[in-house]
Amino acid sequence: MTGKKKKINTEQFNYSKNESFENLEVVQKMALNRKGKDDEINPDISTFLKAEELKGKLCGLYSDKISQNTDVKIMGSVKINGKELRLKTGEEINLDKKDD
Repeated sequence: MTGKKKKINTEQFNYSKNESFENLEVVQKMALNRKGKDDEINPDISTFLKAEELKGKLCGLYSDKISQNTDVKIMGSVKINGKELRLKTGEEINLDKKDD
């Protein structure tokens, strides 16, 4: 090795969502217009649907991971006529415990 760094053409890495979307549309058109035997049109539905799925992912319509935010309400004790009632539902949670 001579220690010289090879200059990389960064233009080849510039690729936008629009370019990808347009390329997927071209693939879909090709899939729909695919010709089979005897030059009759025989669409490739599987390729068309895969391109459609990729376009949807590109636009953020699909997510690999579903994140769910759930609020948990914790009710303390209730006083009725000066008498404290503690409802016991589920497992006790120690709210004073700090993570080490």
